[in-house]
Amino acid sequence: MTDKYYSIKNNFFFYIIFFACFGFAFGQNQEDTNYYSLLDSAEVYVDDNPKAAKGFLNAIPQPLEKSIKGRLAHYYQLSGLINNKNDNPIIEFQNFSQALKHAKLEKDYDIAGWVALELFFNTYIIKKDTTAFKYLDKAKHFYSISNNTNGLAEVDQMYAYVEFYNNNYAKSNKLLLGSLDRFKNIKEDQYYYMYSLFMLSSNYTHQNDLNKAHHYFNLLKSLKNDKTIPKSLYLTHFVTLNTCFAETHLNQKNLDSTLFYLKTSGNFRKAMNVSDAKAYFNLYVDYYSQLNNEEAKNNYLDSLQLINQQQYEKSVNASLEINNALANTDDKLVKATKISDNNRLLIIILVIILFGLGVFIALRYKKIKYKFNQFTKRNDEFEFMQTNHEKLKVKVRGLEDYISELKKELRTITSIDNSTEHKEKIKELYKNIHHHSSTFLAKEENYLDLINDLNIEFFTQIKTLHPKLNDSEIIICYYLFLGFKNKEIAAFLNSSTRAIESKRYRISKKIDNLDNNYTLVEYLNDTFKDSKTRTI
Repeated sequence: MTDKYYSIKNNFFFYIIFFACFGFAFGQNQEDTNYYSLLDSAEVYVDDNPKAAKGFLNAIPQPLEKSIKGRLAHYYQLSGLINNKNDNPIIEFQNFSQALKHAKLEKDYDIAGWVALELFFNTYIIKKDTTAFKYLDKAKHFYSISNNTNGLAEVDQMYAYVEFYNNNYAKSNKLLLGSLDRFKNIKEDQYYYMYSLFMLSSNYTHQNDLNKAHHYFNLLKSLKNDKTIPKSLYLTHFVTLNTCFAETHLNQKNLDSTLFYLKTSGNFRKAMNVSDAKAYFNLYVDYYSQLNNEEAKNNYLDSLQLINQQQYEKSVNASLEINNALANTDDKLVKATKISDNNRLLIIILVIILFGLGVFIALRYKKIKYKFNQFTKRNDEFEFMQTNHEKLKVKVRGLEDYISELKKELRTITSIDNSTEHKEKIKELYKNIHHHSSTFLAKEENYLDLINDLNIEFFTQIKTLHPKLNDSEIIICYYLFLGFKNKEIAAFLNSSTRAIESKRYRISKKIDNLDNNYTLVEYLNDTFKDSKTRTI
């Protein structure tokens, strides 16, 4: 019976596991390659070698939803950074928008906050759209959820940048100086401190306060070798400030100083973004205009025209890429719809088969389990009765020996002629009988089992529910169940009332179902109420 039960049970789990594996394999590709390492490699190179970073991203196969499931936000974040380095603002904006959408779905609130800041910058600075502040609010919201104090610091920094961008230099400086120590103390990422120094230098330069401008510029230059700031990021801000100094000196007709800062910027031409490059070439055009050098001036005008042409071509290519992406998306939707329809039909068939098989197995399992439980219950009762029978035989032999000794002592007492001595012996005999009869049963380990053999149901059930209880604790539980008080239980077990109270406390600790509002007696009455009818 038992072997048959376990055979059916194992077959049941075999069928479940088989169909689960079938369903899993049905929804998976044959290849199970980890492409997350390509994402990590792209992140390593994105600042200093965008081309290599793009190569790693391109190596991730389509569809991305399957290849890098759960990290699509990271993928589009890196794509946006690469397009930022390559001066593709349209595709950059599209990438960051995708990154924000997936970051919210994946609940990666650090990426969501970072991307929202970039979208604010792109929308406000590039598109001149004041609705960009909704992205700033989103950034603050996401960084608050992730408890990202550095991200929140950058959000605050953006308000100073807005004033800087709108030429409110004094107001920008006031916001920055009030938080400069806060940014400086972010030791694990000195970018925030560098960016504050960058804006302060630029603000004071535009206010023609070159002493203060150079003071903060020198502080910025001291961060050149700081390992928490990517070198490319440092150089971008360094070049921008040199161009800014060149512009100020040109306005003041200090041509030598203008040339010095232009040459310094030119040494780091690769670090310039499109905006810096245009400013750089325009300054050279104005510089050579003041020198009346038309040939040199025209050369830089040609360079400006080339930059504008390149930007136009990038805009056209970006539009084509977006159109192609939309077309590919439509094709994917059509294919996905067909596949989804086929899959839905197969899934319905599979569910019907599984349901039918499940019902059949469940019915068989329920029937076999019932028979097995009945068999187990009868077997436990038989073993319990057999054990008690052996104990009772031992008890009977002990009682027979004790009675035999009493008979011998009675014969001795009857032979005594002295009445006083005779009474004393009888009195002593009674005392002896009382003493031995009250301790004889207490010496047995399973006292309660021996005097209540007919209530097998109670003992079987309590041992199953609470295996931590020992035999003496079960004895007390049973007497409480029958309605006896502590004093009565103590008299039966030849113990003290205090000892019984102590054991009741330990029993309560071993029964997990009890709480302050549920007593031990209430629990026993509720749990074993079906045993009342079987009690002697």
